[in-house]
Amino acid sequence: MDYDTKLINLALDAGELMLASGAETFRVQDTMLRILNTTGREKVEALAMCTLLIVTLPREDKGPLSMTRGVKSRAVNFEKICAVNDMSRAFVSGEIDIDEAAERCREIYHAPNFKFSTRALGYAINGAGFAVMVGGGLIEGILSFFIALLMGVTLVYFSDKKVPFFFGPLMGGLVTGLVACLFHLFLPGTQLDKMIIGTMKALLPGLALSKAMRDLLEGNLISGNSKVVEVLLNAVSIAGGVAIALTIFHMS
Repeated sequence: MDYDTKLINLALDAGELMLASGAETFRVQDTMLRILNTTGREKVEALAMCTLLIVTLPREDKGPLSMTRGVKSRAVNFEKICAVNDMSRAFVSGEIDIDEAAERCREIYHAPNFKFSTRALGYAINGAGFAVMVGGGLIEGILSFFIALLMGVTLVYFSDKKVPFFFGPLMGGLVTGLVACLFHLFLPGTQLDKMIIGTMKALLPGLALSKAMRDLLEGNLISGNSKVVEVLLNAVSIAGGVAIALTIFHMS
């Protein structure tokens, strides 16, 4: 494999890792451009969209080299984004060569994620804290801990499965609504709305919405609008799951 092919693959590897880990589109493009610009050539191009990367490296003797790569997985992992940033800076500054940079990308890609139990427990702690913050009492906080724990188990389970991206939030909202209504049925004095709202806070796509607005302000209209639609679908899925649960209990 010649140097140009290695370089363009390195740019795509870095861009894929960042995009799949939740980085903004303009940040992904900037990282890929910095890697490709180490050649010193003009008219280097890098384009990032929500699920697609396109890069072009001009060559005088063989013509331009262009490659595309689809990005299907989407999550939030700032640790991987920072690791890719460190790798790209080291490569651009000449601290590491292209083979070392490619090896670092492979290490970042295969880096272990948080354990299943740790991720579910994170949802549980968030749910309990938010339930108290929105006006719930100690009882609501304790019950929300267990509601959010079950919701977290559901979300983490479906996140590892090849299901439509909106199915996880839908099931998370359904589980939250069902368990919260069940607790309220046996403990009528509890505040049902505080338990549901507090638990669902961890599911709301606020970070995704802020990234969509950032992309729109940066002029990345395709990615920005696509992310806005994704945010709306997530919000509707969450609300739909809770609505189904409330409907079931009101009909029973």
